[in-house]
This record gives sequence, C-alpha cells and structure tokens, in this order.
Amino acid sequence: MGLTRRRLLVGAGLALLWPGPLRAQSALEREHQPRIEVPILAEDATAVPVRVSVEHPMESDHYVKSIELVLDKDPVPYKGKFLFTPANGRAWVAFPMRSGAGGLVRATAECTRHGRFAATQELRVAEGGCTTGPDPVPRERLGRPQVRVATAIRPGEIVEVRTRVDHNSYTGLVMRGGRIEREAPEFYLKQMLVYLDDQPISEFQMTSAVSPNPVIRFPLKGIRSGTLRVVFVNSEGARWEVAQAVRV
Repeated sequence: MGLTRRRLLVGAGLALLWPGPLRAQSALEREHQPRIEVPILAEDATAVPVRVSVEHPMESDHYVKSIELVLDKDPVPYKGKFLFTPANGRAWVAFPMRSGAGGLVRATAECTRHGRFAATQELRVAEGGCTTGPDPVPRERLGRPQVRVATAIRPGEIVEVRTRVDHNSYTGLVMRGGRIEREAPEFYLKQMLVYLDDQPISEFQMTSAVSPNPVIRFPLKGIRSGTLRVVFVNSEGARWEVAQAVRV
C-alpha cells in the first residue's frame, strides 16, 4: 500500500527533528564506562564527596590502569589521577574534593587493552570552594596518617581500605573584585602510594583540589599475606607512612 501525502510529510518532519538513529552503546563501552557519584547539590564546596569507578575485570593482562578526574570550570580543574593494578581487584576511589564553580565532572578511564573511555556527571555547589582556605593545621600536627582495613581477608576477597591524614589544602587563590587571583603558593597533599610489602598496589596523584584532612577510600584484593603500607607525600616533599598487617 502506498504512502499518503500526510504520512510523507510527517516522516520528513521527524527526519528533521531526529536526523539519524540513536547509536546503541556497545558492550565494550558499557564495560569501560566510568561511573561518577557526586551529590546533586553540595553545600560544602570545600569537601564535596566523590566516588568514581569502572566495573571492569582486573586481570593481570587486562585491567583499568587509571582514572582521571577533571572539572573544567573550576579554578583548579584537575582533581587527580588514580593508578590501579590487578591487586586492587576493582578500579574505584572515593575522596573529598574542592569545587569552586561546579559544572560537568569528567572522568576518563584507561584500559590496558582498549584505551580510554570517558563519562560526565553534573555537579552543583555553593560558590567559593577553591578560594576558601580552611582553618590551618599547625605544622607540628601535619601527618599523623591512619589506615583501616580488615586484618583477615579471604583469598580473592575484595575489601575497602580507608586512609586519613591531617594536612592542609590551600590553593593559594583568592577572590578580589570578582576575579580570582593567586595570593600564595599552593600547599597540599600531592601523592599517596600504596604497597603490599614492597609490591606497588596503587598510586594517587592529587592536586590542591583535594580537601583538607582527606579520608581516601579504595579497594584491595586478598592476594597474599603481608604488610599494607601507605605513604603520603605533600607538595613540599614531606613524607609520612603508616602500615598494617593483613592476613590472607
């Protein structure tokens, strides 16, 4: 049966509004898609909780080796790069960050076999997170690192590790006359290194966008017994280390 003139016109109109079919997300994309979890509205812009993850196998020859986090509109847009190994068991990290403007948070995950995949999530915050300095921690009280993890882990079990360190986070930026200006050098927790004995597990490369006195959480897989060591390094090169024995 032939098409009527009315059906032809309706079809043409839809073609203009919807020029092509929606592209279905492939299985490869679904497996590598980062997931960003942030509040719909963060009231404390100096401590916005964020968790970013990728549901992907972590095999010795095929795993997610890094996740980067960026918020382009912020005065300090780069939030950090988080490096993983198969000994993590999963690729995820949770920590508090500063945000001065909110907007689209972009996470980019890199797979050892298939390259880079990105996702975005909208974040709304109160203003001033990147230009508000917290009450300073006295220099003699900096550090005091802590780590919490199950002391007994079943072989292959993936558990959460929770770490904390006392440290200021100062971007050195201030708001003057409606403009953001640099007032002083940055001072922040720059790096966190994780080892099982001397075996590297994770490396977290951070910026002054990480909140003061951060609690950082990440996964650990039960691969063998040993001593879990967490090393913190700040922007001036000072180092602190904490350790806990784990039994598998």
